[in-house]
Amino acid sequence: MTSGSFNEQPSDASGWSLKRRAALVTGAAGGLGKAIVTDLRDRGADVYGVDIVGEDVFRADLSTAAGNRDMVAHVLATAGRLDILVLNAAFQIVSPLDEFPDSEWERQRAVMLDGPFFALKAAWSALTKVPGGRVIVTASSCSWGGARQKAGYCASKHGVLGLVRVAALEGAAHGLTANAVSPGWMDTDMMRGQLEAHAATRGISVDEVIQGFRAAQPGNRFVDVREVAATVGFLASPCASAINGTCIPIDLGASARAS
Repeated sequence: MTSGSFNEQPSDASGWSLKRRAALVTGAAGGLGKAIVTDLRDRGADVYGVDIVGEDVFRADLSTAAGNRDMVAHVLATAGRLDILVLNAAFQIVSPLDEFPDSEWERQRAVMLDGPFFALKAAWSALTKVPGGRVIVTASSCSWGGARQKAGYCASKHGVLGLVRVAALEGAAHGLTANAVSPGWMDTDMMRGQLEAHAATRGISVDEVIQGFRAAQPGNRFVDVREVAATVGFLASPCASAINGTCIPIDLGASARAS
């Protein structure tokens, strides 16, 4: 029996380095986005951050097809290639379902579900040009279940997992992997923006809300954005060449609970 009989498609599992790789990170101006940019750069990648506002980022409206095409075109024109696509842009609106503003439902879906589709479509030919392309999407614990007053966020984060799985299946023949990460509670500006709304709804103080968030996770602490960024960096690396079509929880074990 000759070597290779069982594996006609060799893997590219050759290390952690991302040297000579071009990466695009959306939502790069936020706390998690900045951590992801730093991690990928530490691994040697040329990283291009994209957001609607912020310094040292390419500004684009990621809720539109044109905005997503523009950001991909910018990276290709500057770097000449695109190897890693990290779709991290997100925001939160907290409102009861029957009062949820129509415009905010549409905006959340546009940024967190339509936007990733448009980004993948625009970047697909570059990502599949040579084996080793990587797509990583920031999902959420809300990708697995519901959360009160987060209809737009939960629906979008559920949907994006389906998109990741389709990309994984269609990209596999090209040596492309597509995966997601679902962080637990992190101490970020987006989370802090919800605190007062949660406190008002539940009739408790903001400090009590923070304590509840911490207690909901084993270890009684928040997930550090650097912990999430390190997982994204791993998934972007050659070491993760066999991981495809999955979502990795980074929640200190909260999802291990039976209920």
